[in-house]
Amino acid sequence: MSTFVKKMSKFVRKNISFEVVESNEKNTDITDKIDKNEGERPSSIFNLEIYKITRNPYKNSEFIPLNLITVIMQHHFQSAIIIHKFNETHMIYKILIGDLLVASIKNWEYNRPPDMARCPDIARYIYNSKKPVDSMLYLTYTNINDNFEVLDGIHRLTALKIIKEENSKTIISEFGSNNDAEWLYNQYLIVNIRFNANLGDLIDIFKNLNKSQTVPELYIKDHTKEKREIIDIIVSEWYIKYKKHFSSSANPIMGNTNRNKFVELLDTIYDKYNIDETCTNKLRDILEDINNKISGQIPSKASLDIRLKCKESGCYLFLYKNDKLLELINY
Repeated sequence: MSTFVKKMSKFVRKNISFEVVESNEKNTDITDKIDKNEGERPSSIFNLEIYKITRNPYKNSEFIPLNLITVIMQHHFQSAIIIHKFNETHMIYKILIGDLLVASIKNWEYNRPPDMARCPDIARYIYNSKKPVDSMLYLTYTNINDNFEVLDGIHRLTALKIIKEENSKTIISEFGSNNDAEWLYNQYLIVNIRFNANLGDLIDIFKNLNKSQTVPELYIKDHTKEKREIIDIIVSEWYIKYKKHFSSSANPIMGNTNRNKFVELLDTIYDKYNIDETCTNKLRDILEDINNKISGQIPSKASLDIRLKCKESGCYLFLYKNDKLLELINY
């Protein structure tokens, strides 16, 4: 008689009925995983196995059946409660911030990276004001990767992650310590989530969400991923090197810029000089050359404080606006 005995088990979790075919072999696998993960509760591992089994037939599909949406939401956000339904694939939820901060969420491929000159300021406001986080995140679910991507709200989410990272440390910081910000983690945040959305729909949604704020064309037009990555890398390099010159203001003062304006400058230079991954240093060289050139041509209206700041950091590039910089580069 074969030792491989099939059995049928049926159970209910939050009004969702699951029917799973198991075997002695499968039970052994689960037991092994529980033994190897002593820090995790057996129920959490068992629920993860259930989730994998339920999702498995569709894991390589771009779109999912509607009855899987509730399962996915309960797996990623146990606190999620629907507060409005536009249709079967587009809903507004309220979700605990604590759940959002541990969930699998990344920035959407075509969204701007978070401006790290702004995010710490947002984090300080949230933490120091102790007010409810009165905003909405816009997410889309990507089934193949089994994660959510941010269409709008990346700065707020990044600010919350900064608080969580610092607050989880044992050393006291401006954001507390030892995870003592329960007043924040136990707040609900309003989250707008779409499932089964195609790329065209997401681009239209993204454009509508950003009508009130100018978005560099690099993130809207159909540019290659390679170009975005090269520009983002150089922006990050300059931000790290000249952090004091990056402002969170939409209209930075002389000597400063913001992330969007710098991206627009690099986008134009990139196209003009036909830069690609084989000559990324050319873009770096152009920036360094014009920076050195401006150090000897400081505009007369630059104040003494601005001159001292530039001399101390070695960054002179942002003494001019983008249009003037392009003229100097072309000269």
